[in-house]
Amino acid sequence: MRDDNGARKNMQRIAAQRNEQLKGGERWRALDMLLTVAAVLVFALAIRGAILEPVRVDGGSMLDTLQNGDYMFVEKLSYLTESPKVGDVIICYYPDEYYERQNKTYRSRVKRVVAVAGDTVQSIDGMLYVNGEAVDEPFLSPDRAKTTGIESPVTVGENEVYVLGDNRINSNDSRNPLVGPIPLERICGKAHFVLFPFSHLHGV
Repeated sequence: MRDDNGARKNMQRIAAQRNEQLKGGERWRALDMLLTVAAVLVFALAIRGAILEPVRVDGGSMLDTLQNGDYMFVEKLSYLTESPKVGDVIICYYPDEYYERQNKTYRSRVKRVVAVAGDTVQSIDGMLYVNGEAVDEPFLSPDRAKTTGIESPVTVGENEVYVLGDNRINSNDSRNPLVGPIPLERICGKAHFVLFPFSHLHGV
């Protein structure tokens, strides 16, 4: 009987050791899962910050191309290797003085590039002219297309772009003396298409 009792106690001890090992393994598996989830979140945030980001449209300055409340997909890699082109819809920040003098919230703006470095911009009889030629802008709604406020020609400087909203009659853009042409370093990314709401899904 003593031998049986000893064997039973030995088996119980071995079983207890195995249970402890299993518990330890479960703890390590749980920790591994947490570390994996944390790594995925960090990676997702890194992508959001450095590669792409959803941006919400606030206001009507880009009607009818973009509606107030639309969410756009904005990517941030294109302008690392190339400069913005005429027609691009960009996300940018205005000069600090604009926010300070106008008592505006420091937030990004969405506008369309209409001229790049070396171009001369002017508005004549409600029409946009670049380098002396009238610009065809089929994306503008007829009732919002009148371009004013650039009666004196403006030449865009090096490493700058001139931006306007598609809602020309109600857009605070490069025509504002406190804004002016936008330096390339204040451009955050390029808008490609509207993500949400799904009824507004389209490229820009």
